[in-house]
Amino acid sequence: MFAIVDVETTGGHASGHAMTEIAIVLYDGTKVVDNYSQLLNPKQHIPLNIQTLTGITPDMVEDAPTFPDVADEVREFLGDHIFVAHNVNFDYSFVKSAFASVGIDYNPKRMCSVRYARRVEKGLKSYSLGNLCKHFKVNNEAAHRAWGDATATAKIMEYLLEKDKDGQWQFLIKKNSGEFNLPANLPSDDYHDLPEVPGVYYFMDNLGKPLYIGKAKNLKKRVATHFVSDKEGSKSQGFKREIFNIKFEKTGSELLASLLEDHEIRHYWPKYNRAQKNPKRKFAVYLFYNQKNVPSLAINKITSQQGYLRDFHSNSQAQSWVLKQIEEYNLNAAKCGFPFSFLDREITEEQHMTGVQRLIDDLNSQSQNLVIKTYGREPDEDGFALVKDGHLAGMGFVPHDVQISSYGELQGFTRELHSSITTQAIIRKVLEEGRYAVEEF
Repeated sequence: MFAIVDVETTGGHASGHAMTEIAIVLYDGTKVVDNYSQLLNPKQHIPLNIQTLTGITPDMVEDAPTFPDVADEVREFLGDHIFVAHNVNFDYSFVKSAFASVGIDYNPKRMCSVRYARRVEKGLKSYSLGNLCKHFKVNNEAAHRAWGDATATAKIMEYLLEKDKDGQWQFLIKKNSGEFNLPANLPSDDYHDLPEVPGVYYFMDNLGKPLYIGKAKNLKKRVATHFVSDKEGSKSQGFKREIFNIKFEKTGSELLASLLEDHEIRHYWPKYNRAQKNPKRKFAVYLFYNQKNVPSLAINKITSQQGYLRDFHSNSQAQSWVLKQIEEYNLNAAKCGFPFSFLDREITEEQHMTGVQRLIDDLNSQSQNLVIKTYGREPDEDGFALVKDGHLAGMGFVPHDVQISSYGELQGFTRELHSSITTQAIIRKVLEEGRYAVEEF
């Protein structure tokens, strides 16, 4: 038995909004068996735009029961039937959240009629409820009201089940099918075709523009984590509704995935990549000289000032690095921002100046032209990251049967990438860890 559900709400996510109406149509695969419809008092403001869309006003729900008042009868009506809705994760998130608020755990088998329609009735430009009603010539007597949309969805289910000779609906309700939590507008092949290799993935909107760009050690597993059904916040709900396609690019290694991700985000500035759009305030270690020309190290926030020695995501990271240099290069702690008695040792001015010069020389020696070798996308090629003058210059892949003997020849296989504070940190970490083979050119 299918319990075809539609809800109207005060907003787009269950974590901060509530239902104003719930409708359930029980359908046995051939006919409607029963139906339930109830206005609900959400105990919160109904935005004017939603009043206009649904026609449900505060006056209409003022004397209506709250969900706790009807929770038991709704639960009994739903029974153990398959929970069906058009964009099921939206409706289910509100129903599940409402049940949880009264101590009822509700976790039925569920199915998305959008995804079902995509499988059975292929090739439509849109799988919105309105477009499917037009396609199947279904008259929705009350569009954007729960009872009207639930009734129309039941009629569409009738057409789909009649056409579904292979019983594909049974596959869709299996939790291990890989489709259980996929966004409604995402073609299932986009997910199933993802390889389990390192790379960069792109969530695309209906216009083919990137919504979000991410990196992964395992593309398929990483993408799946975005679609966990119990994420009910506004960002998650809106995010899922806007995903229409997934594209990906294999990189062969996590290193190249990280570098390419940063480049692509800064090129496209996708809507949901907020971390890169609003980066945390960064800190840097600066070198300056006093009137006696004695060098000192200082930590400051990065501004327009250039010429810092190293940059960091936090002040504590910068302090840890400076402390390490004090110990390694025998520097005067008091001239590096630490108390005079720190480390409890005597450092002469000459020793300090010699140590600072060695530090600068070592840092300068790291700013060189390098090729960092990685795994390729396929067994018959190698990947590489190109570092020029200490900054990321590009990445690429070279077939095993091609001999590279000069920087000029390597450039023919190089995709140019932009350097940033993020890629600089990635490259430094890689060089410090020694995880990849490195050659100078």
